Amino acid sequence: MSGVEAPAIRPYDEPFRAERPPFLWLAEREVLRFLNIWQYSIAGPVLSTILFVVVFGSVLGRHVDSTGAVPYGQFIVPGLFAQAILNVGFFNGTTSLFEARRDKYINDVFASPLRWWEINAALVTGGVARGVIVGAGVLAISAPLTHGGVARPVVFVFGTLGVLMVAAQTGVIAGSLAKSLDHVYAMESIILLPLGFLGGIFYSVRQLPPVWDVVSQINPVFWLVQVERIGIVGSGDVSAASALAVVWVLALALSVWSAIIFGTNRLKA
Repeated sequence: MSGVEAPAIRPYDEPFRAERPPFLWLAEREVLRFLNIWQYSIAGPVLSTILFVVVFGSVLGRHVDSTGAVPYGQFIVPGLFAQAILNVGFFNGTTSLFEARRDKYINDVFASPLRWWEINAALVTGGVARGVIVGAGVLAISAPLTHGGVARPVVFVFGTLGVLMVAAQTGVIAGSLAKSLDHVYAMESIILLPLGFLGGIFYSVRQLPPVWDVVSQINPVFWLVQVERIGIVGSGDVSAASALAVVWVLALALSVWSAIIFGTNRLKA
């Protein structure tokens, strides 16, 4: 007989224990998906945002009057921060779900033990994680450049979480509707980008005529910018309570819309 002992065989009647919940596997895939291309998914958005801070805040800001009690360089950081996490959260969910539909492997995901809300939550987790990393990078570099910080941490944390939810769920919804890769890029360039520049990133709506002040408040990105501005510099064009309320109503409304798409089997490959 051989002196090597055979490994013990697990009894057939022993209950099955899953190593990890299926949700964690899909969430990990979504996170690793953008980490594997971090030069594009993380470094690119951080670098482009910091260039805006340097050019508009540090260079042109010397020739622009301070907005209230805040230097112009500090004033634009919250808006650029909001735009950065909105863009990456949106684009992450859109491209991930569209590619899953295009390559047909979304059918395998739906055939797995995952519930529909777990699939949606995993997709949202990827967008939120990417937004957190990009946002942290933007703040870490822009703070010493503009000598700024976070004036109201509680508003900032809850507001940023709401903005991340809005971005990720909007991306997932767009990914479920896109018919081609052209649609994916068109949604960002035709809808998201103009709303961002008209959302008060580089200016205060108090400087606009009254009619445009009202029009700006119809723009959902305006509220995302305001909640970040209140959290980072301490004040904005609206109150903290109203900004937080609008952002979280948007987040919940988009989550319900996304739940309808996933829960009623309207998502097609």
